[in-house]
Amino acid sequence: MIRELLDTFNTLTTIQLLVLVVAALLWLLQFLYLLFFPLRVLVKTKAKPVTTEMAPLSVLMVVRNEEENCRETLPRLLNLENQDMEVVVVDDYSQDNTLSVLGLLKQRYQRIKLSSLSQETRYSEKLAQNIALKSAEKDWVLLYPVSAQNPTQDWLNEMDKATADPVLVKLAYTTVAANNNRFNKFYRIENFFQQVRSASYSLNGLAFVYNEENVAFKRAEYFKLGGFGTQVLEPYANLELVINRFIRKENVELCFNEKNILTKQVVVDGSAFKDIVRKSIRIEKHLSKPKQFVLLLDRLIQLLYPLFVALVLLLAFKFWPVVAILVAVKLLVFMVIIKILQNRLNERKLFITSLVFSFIMPFYKLFFRWNFNRQSKNHKWKNKG
Repeated sequence: MIRELLDTFNTLTTIQLLVLVVAALLWLLQFLYLLFFPLRVLVKTKAKPVTTEMAPLSVLMVVRNEEENCRETLPRLLNLENQDMEVVVVDDYSQDNTLSVLGLLKQRYQRIKLSSLSQETRYSEKLAQNIALKSAEKDWVLLYPVSAQNPTQDWLNEMDKATADPVLVKLAYTTVAANNNRFNKFYRIENFFQQVRSASYSLNGLAFVYNEENVAFKRAEYFKLGGFGTQVLEPYANLELVINRFIRKENVELCFNEKNILTKQVVVDGSAFKDIVRKSIRIEKHLSKPKQFVLLLDRLIQLLYPLFVALVLLLAFKFWPVVAILVAVKLLVFMVIIKILQNRLNERKLFITSLVFSFIMPFYKLFFRWNFNRQSKNHKWKNKG
């Protein structure tokens, strides 16, 4: 067979040879990406012993019409053992009884600090976050989703533990509770791949975050940058914009294991799935040019790889055994890495769907990104008019 393949190789036309070389290069780039990006996250997600030395933490929450969650789930956080932890809650102009429930909780728990906005503004969530950060007294802060169902003592101990210099950011995993809704599954898969991508890029010197929740950082860094600044006008992202301006490989600690997961109990529909994709697009727009370039290259490789594999089979079918072996090796490595990561992040039921999703989504996102950017430009022109 090898002799036959060599003879076939010698008879290839220039176009066939070019297609073969490009396909091989794309395969190599994808294989190296798996080894140096997701695999590094896999190595870093092993649970570490919990230290007894703690760094004071301010847990920040911005709530709006969250009466039920404040009554039912917030006490789970407040009952965790940590004398130095403070909980800063800012009510973002709720129209239900959220503020009253928070007032009752404040009477029971001395660690709560409570503020509220008296009117609604276009960017009130950023304003509320700014108030929370100004009210916080601890060196470390963490934005906490009030819908989180499972805050544990191990989670708090890990996120509240002391870190060595120059660590400024601690990344942990956030997801939503599973149900039978197909958009819930799509959302969780997209969320999983986004956070793994963020973690893997951070470990390779291209640090950034897609998600502001369950990320602890040094409060002083926010004020060194002057807060949101002109980015206050960005409608799809909040604290991610600020964190991405100071996060670096050398100042990130990865806390990706089952103990540090926060699971939110929220309703996820088609609109929520599209919003998480829109948010990722907008966050990438605000990244530095080198990070944008690598992300663009990553997207192009994901799109071109299956197309060139198909072209090789179409133009040089006799190489199908080699193509089959290489595709199988790459797929097997991908499956092993994703399976172990999903097990460690308690996303075990996503495995099969994730494989299909990872193949289809690059093409879906290509159209989605084009359509979203087109709509954004049209909206800008209408506003100018």
